[in-house]
Amino acid sequence: MTLIDFITAFPDEASCKQKFKEYRDQVGVICPKCGGTDHYWKKDKEAYECKCCKTRITLKSGTVM
Repeated sequence: MTLIDFITAFPDEASCKQKFKEYRDQVGVICPKCGGTDHYWKKDKEAYECKCCKTRITLKSGTVM
């Protein structure tokens, strides 16, 4: 992917966040604290929240970002 292709596909931060969320939803989220795999999406915080221990996991946590 060239820089021009990237800018065309992701013109703003919201589109990048949406792509990250789609990927995390597809791959799955594992809580780093308890290992739980059931989560809620907290739209106001833009983070996942573990159903077991209530730990919040951001879109970028556990990635190279």
